[in-house]
Amino acid sequence: MSRFVEKSIQNHRCQYPLSLLLRFLCILLIMVLSACTTQRRVIKNEALDDWDGRRMCYKNLFPSKYKLGEETAYDRIDFLKPHERKPHKYRLLSNPKGGDIDRTLGYNPAEYTVQPDFNVLQNPTHAVQITWLRHASFLIQLGGKYQILTDPFLEDFDGLAGKLGKYSEIGTLYAESPLAAEKLPFCGESENSGETPKPIVAISHDHLDHLNFNTLKKLPENIDYYVPHGVENEFPARYSNVTGMDWYTRDTIGELTLHFLPANHGSGRSMYKRNQTLWGGWLFEWRGYRIYFAGDSGYSDVFKDIKSRVGAVDICMMPIASWYWRHGHFTPEDAIQAAEDLECKVVIPWGWGTWIISMEHILEPPRRLQYAWDQMKPDNMTLQMLKMGETYLTGTMK
Repeated sequence: MSRFVEKSIQNHRCQYPLSLLLRFLCILLIMVLSACTTQRRVIKNEALDDWDGRRMCYKNLFPSKYKLGEETAYDRIDFLKPHERKPHKYRLLSNPKGGDIDRTLGYNPAEYTVQPDFNVLQNPTHAVQITWLRHASFLIQLGGKYQILTDPFLEDFDGLAGKLGKYSEIGTLYAESPLAAEKLPFCGESENSGETPKPIVAISHDHLDHLNFNTLKKLPENIDYYVPHGVENEFPARYSNVTGMDWYTRDTIGELTLHFLPANHGSGRSMYKRNQTLWGGWLFEWRGYRIYFAGDSGYSDVFKDIKSRVGAVDICMMPIASWYWRHGHFTPEDAIQAAEDLECKVVIPWGWGTWIISMEHILEPPRRLQYAWDQMKPDNMTLQMLKMGETYLTGTMK
C-alpha cells in the first residue's frame, strides 16, 4: 500500500469522529435556538393561594362536598334495561363494593353518534356553534371568526397507555371520534366572514384523556394553545404559542376573552407526580355570549365562587360520568347543581360514551341526568343532550 493511500486512510479515520462531533454540535445548536424562540407565556394570579406548601403541590380552593364512593338516593335507582345487566369480573377496575356487571353490555356507539354536517362546520350559519366530538372534546365556533377546540382527544392514548390500554378495561376506547383531527375546519376561508378563523386549543388539565399529543401533533402549526399553569412546560419546543394561565386570570384575542377558572379535581400524567400543574375550566366571552367548559370537577362551593367573581353563564358544558370518584367528578345531579350555581341557561353534558373509568354502566350517565333533571326541575335552564358529532346552534350571524 502506498504511503499516500495509507495516509489518506489515517486522515479519514481521524476526521470521521470529528465530523460526527460537528454534526452533533449543529443539531444541539438548532435545538437550543428553537427552545429560545419558543414562547412560554405565563399569566399568574399573585393574589391567589393555590399552592399547598406542606404537600408541595397545588390544592383545590374549596373542599369537595363528597368523599370517595359516597352514594346518594340516585345510586339506588336501576337505570339499566334487563338485557344490559350481566355479571362480569374486572381485572383492574373491580367494584370494591362488589356486584360487578359488564359496564358496556348493550352499548352501541353508533346509536349515539351522528355524521357531522361538514358544510355547517366549514361555513358557519349561526353565531355560536358547539359540536361534541367525544369525551371532553368540543369544537366551539364563534361567528366564523374563532374556532376553539377543548381537550382534543381524537386519537389513542399517548405512550404506553395507548399501546397497552387496549388490553385493559380502563384504556379501551369504545367510540371513535366522528371527526378526525385532519378534518377539523381549522384551515380555509369562511364564506361568511371573508377571513380565516382563528384556531385555539384550550386544555383543562394534563390527564391522559384530556391532553393528548397524538391528536395535537396532527393539528396545524398556527394554533394558540391555552393551558393551566405548569402544563405549558409539558409541551415540546415545536409548539410555538403556548400560554399557561393561573386560576381567575384572563387573556384577550381580538373580540374573544378567555378566562381560566378553578375546578375541584387534580392533575398528573403518572402515578408519581400529582398536582404539580393546575387544572380547571374555561369561560369564553365573545360579543355578549358567555360559554363555560367545566373540565373535570367534583362539586364544591367553587361554582358559587366563580359566579360571584365572573358572573352568570349562558352555556355550560358539564361532565356527568365517573362518579365513584365523587370528590373529583360530578354525578349528573351534581352537574345540575353546579349549573344552577352558575345560573346557566343551556346545559350540554359530556364525558360519557367513550370509555369507562368508574363503576357505573356506560349508559347510566345520560339516563340518570334526564331523571335528575325531571326531578330537580331547574328554573330557566334548558338541557341540550347532544350525540357525538352533533352541533348545537344559536344566535344570528352578523
